[in-house]
Amino acid sequence: MNTQTPHTRTLWPAIAEPRRTILLLSAASLLLSLLYCPPVDLFYDDTEIFRYFGRLIVAGGVPYRDVFDHKPPLIFFFCTAGPWGLWLLNTALVLTATLLFLRLCRRCSLPWPWLPPLFFNLLIRNYMICIGITMTRAYTAIFLLLFFCLMLDDNRRYRHYWLGLLAAATFFMQQDGLIVLLPLLLYAFLPAPNRAPTTLIRTAWFPALAGAATITLPLLGYFAAHHALTQLWQDAFVFNFRWYMSKPTPGEHFRVVKQALQDTDLQMPFILATVLGACALLYKHKKKRLLVAALATLILSFAAEGLSGMLEYGHAFWYYFLPLSVSLPILVFVVWAYTEESWLREKKSQLLYGFLLCCMPLYDAGQHATHLANNHSGWVTDLPEYRYLRQHRPTDRQLYAFGDNNWVRAYNEFGIFSPCHWIYHHFWGWYPGWDPGHKQLSRIETDLLHYHTKYLIYNPAINYFKDASARTEWESFLAKYYRLQLLSGSTPSHLWISLTDSSPAQPAPQTPDLPAK
Repeated sequence: MNTQTPHTRTLWPAIAEPRRTILLLSAASLLLSLLYCPPVDLFYDDTEIFRYFGRLIVAGGVPYRDVFDHKPPLIFFFCTAGPWGLWLLNTALVLTATLLFLRLCRRCSLPWPWLPPLFFNLLIRNYMICIGITMTRAYTAIFLLLFFCLMLDDNRRYRHYWLGLLAAATFFMQQDGLIVLLPLLLYAFLPAPNRAPTTLIRTAWFPALAGAATITLPLLGYFAAHHALTQLWQDAFVFNFRWYMSKPTPGEHFRVVKQALQDTDLQMPFILATVLGACALLYKHKKKRLLVAALATLILSFAAEGLSGMLEYGHAFWYYFLPLSVSLPILVFVVWAYTEESWLREKKSQLLYGFLLCCMPLYDAGQHATHLANNHSGWVTDLPEYRYLRQHRPTDRQLYAFGDNNWVRAYNEFGIFSPCHWIYHHFWGWYPGWDPGHKQLSRIETDLLHYHTKYLIYNPAINYFKDASARTEWESFLAKYYRLQLLSGSTPSHLWISLTDSSPAQPAPQTPDLPAK
């Protein structure tokens, strides 16, 4: 006699299918993350600078007070975890966002719930726009997706606390990320037509403020304890509004954005998602207010370029498109999940559309996976000057590189600190009005003489100065205190050695000295 219950055969696939989807999607997310693990992570000057700040904090130094940078401080504290610790943190954040997004897609009964999360993973790990795991805009993009998923989770008790925490984390990671987040912030915290404002203040605003304080108070307390609040405010916030404001016309912005979308293979996903969102706006939709917020988020994903105009400098600033890695999947999800049009919810059409969205990012992932050895660190480490320094390792504060931020890699490899407050020099080459009276340049020269810095990297064949008088001042200083060291294979050489120190370099100490206060 057969005692098996009639529904046993159909029950197992129903249970196994969600688990299988979770496992496969998690595996895809982890595999894409492995493309950025420390041995094969892409080389970029910002990556090296952030790691330098992480070492600085661990050694007892204070960002902004001891070394200049104009980024908010949260990424520096992330980098204190070291390369592998940061990779684990990054991987965990992306995987968490992926699984929350998958759960949201299932709750909304999408026929292919894994498609939007997969689209997100392919974009956030796209090597054309994501240059390593230290990109601040990658973290604000992850925070944006976490914010979106928690915002729509009505069953989560502390969701408004987490929304406030994520908003504060975005602000202290990259300020323009808050502009991208703004439409969803308004959607989450402004009263809907059927909801009383007083109820929203009690149930949403107060918990959100508590969440924001969880991030804000420890950071401000750290800088207050080290008497560096003024430097934090001036360098990480005021500085960006004073110098990083865009000058190009709207037409010029449009042309460079269009070209950059084409060069990064994002043009097709962007057009497909935008057309999908526009069509949904014209037809019946259950949550038009959310759809408008998603479209606004997509438009504001270009805020970084709109404020700075840096895309005209080419591929070095393609990472400005990282917010698209979340705003595009969010828009696709909002259209598919809440549309009342049968042709937009049809299973085959969503699969075909999802394939078209993912095909170019999937191709780029394949390209990245087959060229892992080419992480571009050889741009610096293969230079004759770098090989010379490996043979004559400089001690702490005995190496300084001016003009080429890629040389921060040497500070990190040798475990040393710069003798000067300035390791970031783009501003001398970008802005003719930068450093009037050469005060900062004189400060650099004073520090070099104070520490008797032996090695200096500077390429005289490249003009790092918009102000010709600044270049004259700097090269006059070099001619007075340093000599150009000729090296085989380097034309021209850009290694300078102090005239007052002819002694051989000593091995670097195991524990670098603390930065000067």
